[in-house]
Amino acid sequence: MILKYTKTAVCSHSLYATPYGSGEGRSTRRRAARDCPPLPWPTHEDPTPYDIFHISKGAVYNKVRFYELVKLYHPDRRHHTQHDGVPHLTKLERYRLVVAANNILSDPAKRRLYDAYGAGWGGKGDMQSNVREMDRRWRSAPGNASMNATWEDWERWYDERDGKRQEPVFMSNGGFAVLVLMFVTVAGWGQATRAGKHSINLLEMREQKHEAVSKEFQGRLAEASGKSREDRVQNFLRQRQGWGYDSPGQGR
Repeated sequence: MILKYTKTAVCSHSLYATPYGSGEGRSTRRRAARDCPPLPWPTHEDPTPYDIFHISKGAVYNKVRFYELVKLYHPDRRHHTQHDGVPHLTKLERYRLVVAANNILSDPAKRRLYDAYGAGWGGKGDMQSNVREMDRRWRSAPGNASMNATWEDWERWYDERDGKRQEPVFMSNGGFAVLVLMFVTVAGWGQATRAGKHSINLLEMREQKHEAVSKEFQGRLAEASGKSREDRVQNFLRQRQGWGYDSPGQGR
């Protein structure tokens, strides 16, 4: 036998077990709907979905109360409830709030968003407007980090938040002397390396010039060997000044 929990005729909505689909269960539910007075509307101006259905924030939502309120405030039933003393426009507004409250509480995702941000309720702004309001409050709160842009800003903000005072950092005299000595050593080594390279270049140039002079001298000695004194003089003058002389036996 399948058991199902149903509402009793007691308006406290206590539960008991009855056979599912039995005539006793159906008659009990009808009798409960007749005997229980309608849920009173919240007296304050801005009720929440929990206020409308008279449940606590962490309670399990049951649509029985939603159906009861729909019967009271649905526009198609205004002729059946026109003698209850509630104006028609007020009923329309209450019906809108009942439907909106049911949409929120019957959907776990929407219910979480409403509990966290108040989203989707009362026509007072969607989640984006609520988030903007939260952001505005955060930016206007003292000690917020909204103006931090660089790492220096964040360091100051952390120090202020943690109660630390920023102290200037100075280098010791010994450390400064070591740093200066390192710079002097590096600069001296660079100058010495440069001077050494320059000296090597001068020596190489001198050796090359000496070698060229030696080769020229050796060439002249080889050329002058086996010639008479007159031939050597003419050859010297021809190389030095470009003078032209006739060969022996020829006149100018």
